[in-house]
Amino acid sequence: MSTPQDTITTARYLINDTDAISPRQSDAELLGYFNDGLRELSSLRPDLFQTIGDYTCIAGQCDQQITFPDAQGIAQVLSIHSGAALTPFDIPTMDAFNPSWRADTAAAATQWSRFASDPLRFYIYPKAPVTLQTLDVLYIKNPAALLVGDTITEVPSGMIPALVDYVVYRAMSKDDEHSNSGRAAASLTAFVSKVKGA
Repeated sequence: MSTPQDTITTARYLINDTDAISPRQSDAELLGYFNDGLRELSSLRPDLFQTIGDYTCIAGQCDQQITFPDAQGIAQVLSIHSGAALTPFDIPTMDAFNPSWRADTAAAATQWSRFASDPLRFYIYPKAPVTLQTLDVLYIKNPAALLVGDTITEVPSGMIPALVDYVVYRAMSKDDEHSNSGRAAASLTAFVSKVKGA
């Protein structure tokens, strides 16, 4: 399994910064670029960072919000835990055909909808009952910051070359020379291409 150190070592060869005694950029600096690359990767390919969490609904409300500490946004509300699946609904359509839907009698959820302005919030229909209701929510995790020797487990091995490109892009961006700025741009393009094309 690969580590951030492997990515950093490869990037050093590409930016010609292999002097172990006095490198132009420290491992700590390059590690920061690596972790920034993971965050960029999660924005471009959120599917790589999806996991399922158990969410306990707030009783008496349609408006719900996940509170998982590592959550970046909701991908889908799947089902009542160990129960029936939820289907998505469209807010404008629901408002048009059932304007008082938010006040309908509380019961087990059958549908869900995204909250337009907040990736962590969502609606359920009908509103949650007083009795405990737990939902299986597929959500996008913020990638954990790694140390140089940590094993990279959150992304497939095919994404490692893209992360090398991102570290090279950031490292070369520090240099104002025209040739380096051009190479930085090329490395960023390569990163995006590999991520989106995978």
